[in-house]
Amino acid sequence: MLHATLLIIAMGAATVHPMADRANSSTIIGVENPLLADGAAALEAGRADEGIRLTLEGLKSPAPPHDTAAAHANLCAGYALLQRWDEALAHCNESIALDQGNWRAYNNRAAVFTARGLYDDALADVQTGLKLAPYSAVLQKSLKIIRENQKIMRHHGRSGSNA
Repeated sequence: MLHATLLIIAMGAATVHPMADRANSSTIIGVENPLLADGAAALEAGRADEGIRLTLEGLKSPAPPHDTAAAHANLCAGYALLQRWDEALAHCNESIALDQGNWRAYNNRAAVFTARGLYDDALADVQTGLKLAPYSAVLQKSLKIIRENQKIMRHHGRSGSNA
């Protein structure tokens, strides 16, 4: 089995640089919208269904664009945890459209692309994320997983390219 799920959210992962995985990134929403904050906490705890439900409910209330973008990144991660790739991709795309500076959204979308075997797209997203957070251990791990999956696919006679 390919390692797409290892890429997903990776909250709380150890970092090489103390602020690397926090810079220019949003995962947990502040107390301005308790439903979004509770949804993020549920997702972080691995309770995907609950996290998705709470986040969707939280999005019904007005929120700053940055929080809305983070909520969509969280939904992307939640749906990806459930292997609901189409829904995950739609929320990743929405998050990136709202906030191109959140590297976690790119990392989450890279996980979706990896699960679909779209390694070139996954690599492009991880590289974009690394431009935003060059010391991120999460992104470095994602890069390693994608390259390992590409190697496996080449060994099995499939290129893993998007062409």
